Amino acid sequence: MASFNEFLKILQNVEGGYQNHYKDSGNYNSLNQLVGTNWGISAKTYERWIKRVPSEVDMRAMPKATAVQIYRLWYWNVMKGDAFVNQSVADIIIDHGVNAGIGTATKEVQRILNTKFGFSLSVDGTIGNHTINAINKVNQEQLHELYLMERINHYRSIGGVFFDGWLTRLKSFVFKKKV
Repeated sequence: MASFNEFLKILQNVEGGYQNHYKDSGNYNSLNQLVGTNWGISAKTYERWIKRVPSEVDMRAMPKATAVQIYRLWYWNVMKGDAFVNQSVADIIIDHGVNAGIGTATKEVQRILNTKFGFSLSVDGTIGNHTINAINKVNQEQLHELYLMERINHYRSIGGVFFDGWLTRLKSFVFKKKV
């Protein structure tokens, strides 16, 4: 089974500290103020966590331990990370949930499972038991490769100033046969 701590090692290598690029929509709070992200946690995600609108000072001061809690509770657990049989598959899918949103990441894997592996899953953006069972039944290396290509296509469709950075991020998610 996949391990959050193993996922976290990769995630912490691709998500740095504070940044506030004006073209990154994740850097704006609900009042549309540019306050930045920290440890990869967007302003709106942190706003939900602290239950108020964060300032730039709040974002800069976010403890790394808080980011780890958010990643575990709101990404790893919601996407059922512990139920994945392969660490590399869990890593690449859940990281996409962090980077592009859980719904987007899940719909992409559901579409792959339907079109490439013959499943008839509801493409609803929620990882439930049917999606987890399908993920775990297929060839893990093949699913990883197809998902990697889907992420590249996703980023290509968005384009923009962050494209090269997203491709660099993907280099951290190589397939490892060991579970």
